[in-house]
Amino acid sequence: MLAAYFFGLGPGLLCAALSVAAAYASFIPHNQPTLTGLATGDLIALSFFSSILLVDCIVLHLLRRSRKLAAERESDLRELTSNSPDVLTRFDHHYRHLFVSRAIERITGRPVSDFIGRSNRELGMPADLCDQWEQALETVFREARPVSLRFTHAGTVFAATLVPEFGANPSVVKSVLGVTRDISEIERHERALEAHDRQKDQMLATVAHELRNPLMTFSAGVALLERLSDPPDTVRRTIAAMRRQTTQMSRLVSDLMDLNRIRADVVELNRTDTDLRTILQASREVSTELAQQKHIGLDLQLPGEAMMLDADAGRLVQVFCNLITNAIKFSDEGSQVIIQAEPHERGYEVRVIDRGTGIEADQLEAVFEPFVQAPAGRHQQSGLGLGLALVKQVVRLHSGSVSAASEGLGRGASFTVRLPRTRPALAVAGG
Repeated sequence: MLAAYFFGLGPGLLCAALSVAAAYASFIPHNQPTLTGLATGDLIALSFFSSILLVDCIVLHLLRRSRKLAAERESDLRELTSNSPDVLTRFDHHYRHLFVSRAIERITGRPVSDFIGRSNRELGMPADLCDQWEQALETVFREARPVSLRFTHAGTVFAATLVPEFGANPSVVKSVLGVTRDISEIERHERALEAHDRQKDQMLATVAHELRNPLMTFSAGVALLERLSDPPDTVRRTIAAMRRQTTQMSRLVSDLMDLNRIRADVVELNRTDTDLRTILQASREVSTELAQQKHIGLDLQLPGEAMMLDADAGRLVQVFCNLITNAIKFSDEGSQVIIQAEPHERGYEVRVIDRGTGIEADQLEAVFEPFVQAPAGRHQQSGLGLGLALVKQVVRLHSGSVSAASEGLGRGASFTVRLPRTRPALAVAGG
């Protein structure tokens, strides 16, 4: 058995066979003329002895092997935690450290032994930092769910994730495993990106403001040219093209200025009690000319009862005009765009549905970001990709939401706007 434990199963079985042979030859009386030379009882005893040795050799070999594997895994785990730049910690219900990886020495300059069996507060950590950690740990123990936190220590920014660990009872948290990472570099890049984003917004706002005055001059000049009596066909077509381009440029500049004002939180809504049906009818009227140019039908489906909102009617007309215009742009000539409005328990839903080019699945969220254009429709898009971004921001200002759905390329798309009902106090006052 010792041979099986220390040297492996083969040497163990060999020693067991030699032990059986020695017992047979030296300790069990036998009669030479017979085949085995053993009485029945002695044969049974020898067989039992042999079986015990065989089983013991196998068990001890497996035990030795399992201990060796466990030791190797423990060594690998220890090496992994020692070399990891992240700090791995385990806490008990009293917020004391049960385990800390060696990375803590690099961050704090204190050996691992200082942490074992002690809480952050007992280690003399700042009180506000201890409060933050203890609150997070208490949440993990109480709610049995992961918790993330971000904190600053000694001028370094860290992000920690706390994960519950369960014992025999899967509903009771035995301990909490923490993984803490230095994110100072990430934080620095995030601040730089935010600064660049603010600079971009300021630049775009300045460009839009500077373009507005020249566009007003161009528009006035086109208006004068449109008053010419009986101009040649070439001049008439040129004036019409100038009007279209000037209108398009004015709309882009207006959208850009609106988006920057909304993102800077300097927009105030002119809220009034208004009927959503009236807003949708006005939006369809504004979009009729573009729809007629492509021979596209606009099917407006409204309920019979009023759909009262506490909203800025002009801004919502802007929202639905953008959605309807977008649907027309992506629809084939002769097709149809459907605008459906339905009341729900907590508000209203408006869907703008087309059967055009569709949207890729990975672009359904991205299309609401500024300057993003869905790849499937870039060849027929005009503009800067501001319309849907403006829609999202204006709907957000009305405490609503907007989402996009599509069954795939070539199968159209639908945009759903959800808006809350009129506030009860305003509804009573108006009644």
